[in-house]
Order: sequence, then structure tokens, then C-alpha cells
Amino acid sequence: MEIQIKEIGAIKEATIDLSKKLNVFCGPNGTGKTYMAYIIYAITSLENKNLGIRLEKESASKFVSERKVSLTIDINDVWKFKENEINQIKNNLWSLFALSESNQAKYFTKSSISILETEEEFTKRIFELEYNWNIKLDNYNFIIIKEKDSYVLEISIPAETKRDEIFISYIDIVLMSRIYSLLAFFPITSSVFFPVERNSIFTFSNELSIRNNERYEMIQEMLLDKKDINPFQLLLNRKNRYPQAIKDSLKIADDLEEYQKSQSSFFHFAEEIENELLNGKVVISKDGNVEFKSNKAKSLALSFHQSSSIVKTLASFILYLKHRAVENDLIIIDEPELNLHPNNQILLARIFSKLINKGLRIILSTHSDYIIRELNNILMISQGSQELRDMSIALGYEENEIFKTTDINMYLFNFKNEKSTRADVKILNKNLSGFNIKSIDETIENQSNIANELFYALRFDKID
Repeated sequence: MEIQIKEIGAIKEATIDLSKKLNVFCGPNGTGKTYMAYIIYAITSLENKNLGIRLEKESASKFVSERKVSLTIDINDVWKFKENEINQIKNNLWSLFALSESNQAKYFTKSSISILETEEEFTKRIFELEYNWNIKLDNYNFIIIKEKDSYVLEISIPAETKRDEIFISYIDIVLMSRIYSLLAFFPITSSVFFPVERNSIFTFSNELSIRNNERYEMIQEMLLDKKDINPFQLLLNRKNRYPQAIKDSLKIADDLEEYQKSQSSFFHFAEEIENELLNGKVVISKDGNVEFKSNKAKSLALSFHQSSSIVKTLASFILYLKHRAVENDLIIIDEPELNLHPNNQILLARIFSKLINKGLRIILSTHSDYIIRELNNILMISQGSQELRDMSIALGYEENEIFKTTDINMYLFNFKNEKSTRADVKILNKNLSGFNIKSIDETIENQSNIANELFYALRFDKID
């Protein structure tokens, strides 16, 4: 699935291939990397899709009574659903970026968002799709099976599922919309965003609470507006204080007790991060607060406020891997190197490699030479012979860290020249040594040259 955007923020045009397991965004500040990430999140997030596609009454009744049902999907309806979702994102970019609605015409008149796929290609892709989904809607698990070369879906629920009124409402309002989204935006099940603000999610959880902010916005508008206000209309028209991706990431802190009730199949990767990078455990207390227990003082639980910056940076990612990660999820991380020592940046790059080999998809927006170099090292290993792989193991690499060269794309966001107002986005070529990021390499080389000149002058008391 290729997503193309034009004339949005600093970006003139960009096409990102989401069929790749790992996409890396590089380039100077202010070139549109975060804007691109926001849009990809809006397109791929399952939680932000429209609801209201209803299951026929006869099928719904059969599902409730028998716990399973067989459905034939109308592919034209799924196509229309996809097109409608993309159009809604384009028409509401002001909300996505936390601007006022009046700025839509000012900033986004020429903007476009599209998925580069014809209706025939889409139809063929869905027809040939073979998959087994296990999706969770609040407390309900749904198993959805689609065979290859078919439009028939087999949907079932576990025997222990309670079929109460809330369950029936999910069947009526939510289920089919979620299935349409899974089909329309395959291969991505859903997405989760970890912004640079992630180290504040639990530090200021009460102050940043989504529910509290929505109440604050409503009260503020009611106090400032002297006219009679319909509070229900006000609720529908409320503004966003944060970009959608950040707002959704803050929801983690709203109900941590519920969050921790399930365990993900990626739990052991979270434990690896804890052991290798934190030397301790991120836990949720009985009161629903995030705490840190160091391996050096296991009886002592530090509050999130007392924890180190690396704990604050990685806590939300760790909790996601422990409790919510699902195969084919797309993880979007803005500046994964935030607050990490170089050796931890390298370790995290290797963990990312393991995650994509295990079934997750990742987008990284980074300025880290250490992360890029480590990904390049893995690319060199993947291009080599068995002897090189054996050598890599002797150097400390693990077999499950080695991904294929076809699994990764790296994109450079940059202005063509100093007078350019829009940034170009280009796919970088791979070579035997991986990817070369010119802007980073030149900066490092320039700094080294300056250091050499200064050292030469200092050592030999000679200035040319």
C-alpha cells in the first residue's frame, strides 16, 4: 500500500510504501517528517475509523445465538469505505493538526492524499487475501477468517464471551466498520503513535487527561460565549488542543488498570527492553499509576516523577508491547533516540529489527547516526554469505535481528535549496554499506575536520 501526499505542511510531494516492514524518515528539522507521520497514523489507525456500517438483522441474530456467522463482503462497499475515509482525513486536516477549522482553506486548499491503487488492483488484492484476524473491541474478541480467492468471511467469538446488550450494540454499530477498515487498509491492522511528547504522558497524566481537557474546553466556551448554548452541540463541535496522534497517545494514561488486563504476544520484547536498557521493570500499581522498579533495588518502587529520563521515554512503548501489540500493527515513533545514550540507541535499533521479523511494522523518524548505522550493519549482514552471518554472530548479532534488504525503505526529507519553500521526499538507494545520509555524514565529517585542525594547532602551536 503506497500513500501519496501533496502540498501539506513543508512537503511538496511524498510517496511512502507501507508494504515495507520498516520505513525510516531522515532529514533536517522542519522538512515535514512529523506531518507525514501524522497523516499515515490517521489513515492506518483502527480507532479513528468511522462507525455505523451495520450487519444485516438476520446475520446479527444468527451471530448472537450461534456465536459465529458467514458473510460475503461487497467489495464495492469496501472500496467506497476506503475512499470516504481518505476524503474525510483530507477535509479535516485542520483537526488532525490541531488548528482552527477556518485554517482548512488557508493551509490545505491544494493538499491531496491518495492511496496509489486502482479499483481493479484493490479488488484483486482483497480477493487473493488470506488471513486470520483476532481483533479486540473493548472487552470482546472477534476471530475473522478469510480464505484465499474468496470474498467470504467467517466470524466467530470465543465460547466464554458474554452476549449482553453492550455486545449486541458492538455487533450492530462497530464490528462491520472495523472489518471494512481491516480489509481496506491491509496489510496494516492498526497503528500506534509515540510522539516526542511521550515522556510527559505519565508525568503529567492528570493535567493532560483527555477527558479533563474535553471538560475544560466545554466549560471555557460556555463561560466565554454570552449566547445561549446547547451543550450537546458544543460537545460535537469541540476543538482539539493537540494533534490527533498526540491526543490518542495520551489516552493510554486515562485507564491503565483496564490497559494491563490483557497480555500481548510481544510481551517478551518489552522485557528485553527493560533488561537491556532500563535494568528494571515498568509496572502499573494497584492505583493505576506507572512505577519503575530497578533491579538494583527491587523492593523499592519509584513513582514516574522520580524515574530517569530513559524510563519516561520508553515506558509507553514498553506497556504497549506488554499489553496491546498485535501482529501487523504499525508502530510510528518520532525520534526513538530521545534521551538515550548511543549504546542504548544501538540496542533499540536491534530490537526494532526483531519486532519487524516477528510481525510488527515500524516507521521511525530519526536524526540518530547510531540508529542508521546499526540498521546499515544489519543490511550488510543480510547481503552477505553464510560466512558473514557466522561472523556477525561472533560480533554479537542474533539471527532474529537480520531482516531482508527488501523489508526496509529510507526516505530523505530536504529542501532542494535555501530558497525552496517545500521539501522534496526521496527514497534513498541501498548499496553494499546500506544507506548514506548526506546531511548527517557531512555534519560528522565537518566536525571531525574542525577537531583535527584544532588539535593540530594545539599540539604543534601552529596556526595556518
